[in-house]
Amino acid sequence: MKENGSGASSISVPEASAARKDKVLIAIPTFRRPAGLRNVLRAIEKLETQADIRIVVADNEGRGAGTSVVTELKPAFRFPLTVIPVPERGLTYVRNAMVDYARGLEELDYVAMIDDDERPSPHWVDALIGMQKRTGCDIVGGPTVPVFTADAPGWARQCHLFTSGSFPDGVIDMTWGTCNVLVHRRVLELSPAKLFDPMFNASGGEDVDAFMRLKRLGCRIAWAGSAVVWDDIPAHRTTLKWITRRAFRIGNSNMAAQRRWVGRMNNWFGALVLAVVRIVLHSLLLIFYSLSSERRLDQYCNWLRSLGGLAFLLNIRFSEY
Repeated sequence: MKENGSGASSISVPEASAARKDKVLIAIPTFRRPAGLRNVLRAIEKLETQADIRIVVADNEGRGAGTSVVTELKPAFRFPLTVIPVPERGLTYVRNAMVDYARGLEELDYVAMIDDDERPSPHWVDALIGMQKRTGCDIVGGPTVPVFTADAPGWARQCHLFTSGSFPDGVIDMTWGTCNVLVHRRVLELSPAKLFDPMFNASGGEDVDAFMRLKRLGCRIAWAGSAVVWDDIPAHRTTLKWITRRAFRIGNSNMAAQRRWVGRMNNWFGALVLAVVRIVLHSLLLIFYSLSSERRLDQYCNWLRSLGGLAFLLNIRFSEY
């Protein structure tokens, strides 16, 4: 308390405290991609964001190349940077380890997930958060834009397997991957102890299964088209062999998820008939579009996905990892 010029006492009022920043954990799984991990971390350092950021890297080698990269960058890194060893090999183990770590952080608002072969655009985090606040949705996805090597064939550049699809901004029915996604804290509280089912550990599709489960639990999903992530596509992925395996695997693992969470797929015979119909349809479309390289490739991938779904119904599981 102090006296003013007239001798009266006045009370000093503290300045209004700054608005609380959104607390975001950026979670990155890594496995034997030190160069890719370094690239994504350097891109994260350049984020233009109003959020309070911290980063966790889950090293699926245990203490391997990913740990070495974090140890090197951590002392001078812009944001708090932590690495956790995950020696149990596989997709679900490393993703569940990141979720468990997030659950242990007090006052955390969001978890943003990105892979170790990607790079976020400068406004990535704020675009995801902005869409979450606008819609009130529990999960927000964003686009991944492929970046090909200079020698990538033109036909591979047209393949829709390398893109995340295009949706209008706002509430959507489903997002399909954890390579560019933001989840609200309440998702961690609502989800089961192991969000990602070990059933999908070697096959992939654990993200689709998790999002379908969360949707069944009442979670809503939105899309933020400006939350762009660039996906670096190595040369070995731009081959017909890789595309064939990936399309078949997606169909195989997606069928596994659909059989659990999509009501009309509960009936095995009905699902079998639908798979056969899709195979026939895409076979005909493959012939019809035989003179169009882009549409022919799309139908080839659709045909393989349908074939992969049929294989699952016949108890054939495809393990890609």
